[in-house]
Amino acid sequence: MGIEYSLRFAAQDAEAVADLLRSLPGATASTSPYAAPGLCFDLGVGPAEDGWPEATIQVEPGGAYFCDHCGGGGQAFLERVVSSLESYFGAVTVEEL
Repeated sequence: MGIEYSLRFAAQDAEAVADLLRSLPGATASTSPYAAPGLCFDLGVGPAEDGWPEATIQVEPGGAYFCDHCGGGGQAFLERVVSSLESYFGAVTVEEL
């Protein structure tokens, strides 16, 4: 649960998007059983006692799905992700779901 966003941008290759997301500071491959292998990343893992990420992003056709888990840093991660995507792929449309 959290605040969910659809990020839409022009990217022909899902692996290129995954490579960019993988390189973001604080990004780790998601271990969720619902995560698409190699295409889903947790951002900013919380304190050791809960281990819940501040946000999760998953590559999708035509863009990505972003979830701010409302742990405090999700919005900052969203801004960094959008900025990184824009610098590499051009305009990014952000829509709250």
